Amino acid sequence: MRRTLLALFSLVVLACAIGPATASAATSRPPIDVEPPIYKATNLDKVPFGFTVTPRRALAIAETAPKLDAIHRAHHPLRYVVDVWGANHYEIYFLFHGKLIADQIVSAHGQLGPTYTGGLMLGIYARGHYGQVFDSPWVLVPFTLMFLAPILLLRRCSWLTRLDIAAVLLFFVSYWRFDTAHLESSVWLFYPPLLYLLVRMLIRGLRPRSFSGKIDVRLPTVVMAIGLLALVAGRIVVTLLPANVLDVGTASALGAHRILLGQPIYYPTLGHPDTYGPLAYLAYVPFLALTKGYSWSYLLPVREATIGFDLLTIAGLIWFGVRLRAGRAGWRLGLLLGWLWAACPFTVLGMEKSTNDGLVALIVVLAMLVMTSPIKRGIVVGLGAASKFFPAVLLPLVAIGPGTEPRSAIRKVLAGFVIATGASFAIFMPPGGLQEVWNHTIGYQLTRSDVFSIWALHPSLAPLKDLVELGAVLLAVAVAFRPRGPRSHVQIAALGAAVIIAVQLPAMHWFYMYIPWFLPLVLIAVLATGATDAATSPDGEGAETRDQADATPVLAGAA
Repeated sequence: MRRTLLALFSLVVLACAIGPATASAATSRPPIDVEPPIYKATNLDKVPFGFTVTPRRALAIAETAPKLDAIHRAHHPLRYVVDVWGANHYEIYFLFHGKLIADQIVSAHGQLGPTYTGGLMLGIYARGHYGQVFDSPWVLVPFTLMFLAPILLLRRCSWLTRLDIAAVLLFFVSYWRFDTAHLESSVWLFYPPLLYLLVRMLIRGLRPRSFSGKIDVRLPTVVMAIGLLALVAGRIVVTLLPANVLDVGTASALGAHRILLGQPIYYPTLGHPDTYGPLAYLAYVPFLALTKGYSWSYLLPVREATIGFDLLTIAGLIWFGVRLRAGRAGWRLGLLLGWLWAACPFTVLGMEKSTNDGLVALIVVLAMLVMTSPIKRGIVVGLGAASKFFPAVLLPLVAIGPGTEPRSAIRKVLAGFVIATGASFAIFMPPGGLQEVWNHTIGYQLTRSDVFSIWALHPSLAPLKDLVELGAVLLAVAVAFRPRGPRSHVQIAALGAAVIIAVQLPAMHWFYMYIPWFLPLVLIAVLATGATDAATSPDGEGAETRDQADATPVLAGAA
């Protein structure tokens, strides 16, 4: 098993070794922004650089679009705005009484493109075939089958328990609609799986006695190890294949680049690549510093960081299983947790896009690993809050932890949280102080326009959104008080997953890359039942009363 873990880490070294062969020989200058250069065409008779038709000619071509012609007959007169997108295409916006009603694409060389209306006018990412490499059946089918295989082979569990894990695949219904440019239906369809998982995690967190059986899988240990290695290798290939990374990854690299140059990470910019906490940029600094000759169009260091976060998450899940159960049973649980994480198609999507969401998943796993140490779990949640802010909602739950510690433990958790968060922001504080940080990060995110939620598509639902937000806040606080008494690792994981999902429900922007935020906790809450720890009984004696094989204390030695 040690050799298996060594092999997992060797894969990232191999990726770093072969990666430069696919990158440029010399590092190019970083892009000014994470968005393509966009500007309004003020001179309709001047051909932009890289184009062969003038904006006026593009406007005439746009007016020949059948869908736009029908819109023009129903709404007259229409005003227009011609935007130049890099050296790629024109985006011609048509407005009726000041309201945007259509967006017509015309290529740089005069070819008529699609006509977009509704949310697709602003949701550029929702115009179809988002996944690229991820959408290939050679990627989707193997990973989906590998995800389903151990679920079907689980033993000593009900089909409802299997559904608690397989429910993640229900997001595919929404993704299929999203990937075929059916925005409205794709948005509505991601809420049912979220609500199902929220309810099931609350039940598991509040009624742990209903889920006391030890779950195992009908697979030999060596097959589990080999299968996990194959999955990891496939994930590395998927990460290295795309021609570019998502704007989130580019933004992370820009922040790390500025840290290396001694420049502020919060600065005036059109594309807003500085909307995260400082740790989201600091975590990428080693990868930029150690990688030579990378290209900003391919961004090998960002891919290396994505692979590194992923391997650490898998190793953390394996180690969690090892420390939770004694001997071979612990390795099997750890390998099962790592397998399901690695096989989940939506964690593969995050790898393909090289986003920073893998860092969030790693922080969540680390928080579970250090749950028996108040100061450590406070520091981990503080570091999470200093990366993408939302992990701060776990603070009330983490402050109580196993529920068997003295009140002084809460003060240690809060101290660790404040030290980690405060130090992270203090080091990178811009001249404008906290107000400037707020304006660039949370303040901007709360006011930005978006389309991927029912709240964004239907502003009239704002009163319902306020109620959902209130419910999420109340739940995040309530888990610090209920249930009372000792809490097992399963309860903590289930309640943590429920809080994360509850916070995602009222978000103005939800996306499939947010599934990895709660997936590790869902896997632990469902699969780690039956293992005993100091919190399973008031006297803390654990397994002697039930199963001698389960006598290992939860995360023994983590304190």
